[in-house]
Amino acid sequence: MTLLQKIRTLFLLPILLLTILTTPKAVDTDTARFLSQKVFVMDQALAMGQGITTDGTYFYTSGAATALHVTYLGKIDASTMTMTAKRLNPLPQVCKERGNDHIGGISYYGGRLYASVEGGDVRKACIVVFDPETLTATGEVYDLPNETFDDGIPWLAVDPATGYLYASQWNHAKTVYVYDVNDGMAPVKDLPLTGVGELDRIQGGEFRDGTLYLSQDSKDEGTMKRLLALDTATGEVTVVARRNVGGTNIETEGMTFLEKDGKTSLWILDYNKAVGIFLREYDLTPAP
Repeated sequence: MTLLQKIRTLFLLPILLLTILTTPKAVDTDTARFLSQKVFVMDQALAMGQGITTDGTYFYTSGAATALHVTYLGKIDASTMTMTAKRLNPLPQVCKERGNDHIGGISYYGGRLYASVEGGDVRKACIVVFDPETLTATGEVYDLPNETFDDGIPWLAVDPATGYLYASQWNHAKTVYVYDVNDGMAPVKDLPLTGVGELDRIQGGEFRDGTLYLSQDSKDEGTMKRLLALDTATGEVTVVARRNVGGTNIETEGMTFLEKDGKTSLWILDYNKAVGIFLREYDLTPAP
């Protein structure tokens, strides 16, 4: 460890301790058993305050500080849970010129990272593609209709079986919109939602075994945050799990699934706005 790294570690220790002490502890529920967590603060937290996805070896994260016009991408070794790389303001020049200042959800597919991008005086909703090795933009930018995503693109998820990308509005979502990443982001279909009514505050999505799961920053259930499942054939949405994050000052962000030691667990970002980010692991196996 270099001298600079030692100084940084000594500086971070009290901040990490403060984060742990001031953030409510996650609690088991009958549908989501809390397994572990990793705490990130300062610039690392900034690099992961929005979305998360994985290729099975690394977690990839996105972050934004819109007020400062700052965006970030991060890369975390899933074995050691250490951030191995981060990139400040990775958006391509065309996005910067028109004022895009927010990266939301991200999804890994076919050796690429697909990121939802928005913001600016004239909102321009688009999908930007990044190289996961370097966290740099590949040059692929796909504009989506502003009239469809009139409050931006908060999340996206690519189905690994089809290459179809799914996204919706952030609030009052009645429809999920589907695009083909292997055909220049051509529209595939509009999927009307049924089951739980309009969707509000969807912060992340990821596929597992053909089902699209959605992370919802529930505001009407106190300390509970909901995990939803969307049947992409019918549009039916159901609540599959509720997590007790322990306090009402926590905002839930993106989510993904990682297989480890033959078991698949949910990994989800919980944001304590005052101090940092918690990357939490859950077992969704029903309680006996």
